[in-house]
Amino acid sequence: MSPLEAWEKVLISGDAGAQFLASIHGQMACVTCHGGDDETADKDQAHTGMNARPSAQVSGVCIQCHAEVAHLPNSLHGGLWGEKALVAARYGAASFDALPASVHDGYGRDCAGCHSTCGDCHISRPQSVGGGFIASHKFGSPDMTNQCTACHGSRIGMEYRGENEGFSADVHFVPGAMRCQSCHDADEMHGDGTRYSHRLSVPNAAACDDCHAGASGENEYHEAHWGDLQCQVCHSQDYKSCNTCHAGEGLASPSYMDFKIGRNPVPGKRPFDYVLLRHIPIAPDTYSDWGVGALADYSSEPTWKYAAPHNIRRWTDRTEVPAGGSCFDACHGTSDGADGLFLRQADLDAMSAE
Repeated sequence: MSPLEAWEKVLISGDAGAQFLASIHGQMACVTCHGGDDETADKDQAHTGMNARPSAQVSGVCIQCHAEVAHLPNSLHGGLWGEKALVAARYGAASFDALPASVHDGYGRDCAGCHSTCGDCHISRPQSVGGGFIASHKFGSPDMTNQCTACHGSRIGMEYRGENEGFSADVHFVPGAMRCQSCHDADEMHGDGTRYSHRLSVPNAAACDDCHAGASGENEYHEAHWGDLQCQVCHSQDYKSCNTCHAGEGLASPSYMDFKIGRNPVPGKRPFDYVLLRHIPIAPDTYSDWGVGALADYSSEPTWKYAAPHNIRRWTDRTEVPAGGSCFDACHGTSDGADGLFLRQADLDAMSAE
């Protein structure tokens, strides 16, 4: 997304500005949250001690009034505990805290920009896309385009809105209707106080059967596969995978559209036998810019990870078969090679030995 002009990032004006000024937050003095000196007309003195982003520390000013979200520092969005756990595991450390200072510094510089604050979700665009008010200083529920998919855009956002060439929008995508919060509620985002190391460990994480539990006997295919196959195995379209990312430099090659079915790598978190897998852009030398050589325990974690593409359709290449055909032709009879639907040795051979 295009960055905002400098004045757009901070200007309070128009209807949204008026709504903010009339709100409970707008009735408070600016210094209540931002600090500074509001008793002087001198610009430099007025800004002395000012905090432009008072929610940048997730245990900061917001929680002083909003005790109901006091768990946020321990949430996945607030602390990036899932990312940190994987960095530590592949490095061979017992925890993220046990990693050397050079790794902490590199992570803070190259990765921690995706950490989200209260303001990133409720007032402004996230810092990862340059920040700035989306509706003056008005507070509100997260905006799907300017906030949620500003961070989760290259995969989830483009899948959901049908922006990948040749593929349709998710069946749930109705502009202005089903938003991210329709499935991912505030309790899931703010956390329950536990530091989970995987998004699927969160007890109230969104799942298809939150709405579709009664569909298990809807047709013969559901009766045959319900509970054994992740819903997306049949109802997703192709989605993006990536290879080889280097901290500080980014992807060595572009992402690509793919579709791979494999054994569930996290059976303790989701009960399915077969799920969709997305290749992630980790490499043995990903953290070389941080002074880390080849990762000691690189192979301790899979590079093909449980995926939940946001591009659901009732009719897909698996569910819509030619007249006289069957699901066997569309799925079970697929090639054993790298061009097939199932993750096989041929896919691994086409990549590195790792």
